[in-house]
Amino acid sequence: MDALFLPDGEWQRLPAVAVIAHRVNSLLLNLVFWTAAAFGTWLLTRESSWTAMATWAVAGLGVVWTLWRVIRAGRWVRSFGFREGERDLLITQGLWTKSLTAIPYGRMLSVEVTALPTTRIWGLAGVELITASSGSNAHIPSLTAPEAARLRDQLILLGEAQALPT
Repeated sequence: MDALFLPDGEWQRLPAVAVIAHRVNSLLLNLVFWTAAAFGTWLLTRESSWTAMATWAVAGLGVVWTLWRVIRAGRWVRSFGFREGERDLLITQGLWTKSLTAIPYGRMLSVEVTALPTTRIWGLAGVELITASSGSNAHIPSLTAPEAARLRDQLILLGEAQALPT
């Protein structure tokens, strides 16, 4: 079954520091969300005898979910891979639902490089490929800045060389 999602060839993986960046990002986003959820629960139930129990239940659920997301971030980063082929870029990802996406260079409309504040701390950036079909857009998260710049430039060159005539 792995051959279905990892065809022959050399696959590039995300850098090891991406695990830390994704864990910190998950931790921060989940803490903000679950703190707001617990506070909202407290506000909605403060006239009730269930106030403390409901608030602690939401906070407990938030702690469990946040721990799950932080732990899972490492496996998610390790499951991500991409390969630059002759005519297309292949991207594989997923823990439970695996996917393999092939983006022909000639179908790319633009290449974007983005970086979240939490990933810039570790010198990481993501590369997003925009195609005419929104269903076939692809994103490679958390590459080192030099690798993101190299991939961006390479994809632009290959896209221009293989662009379909208009």
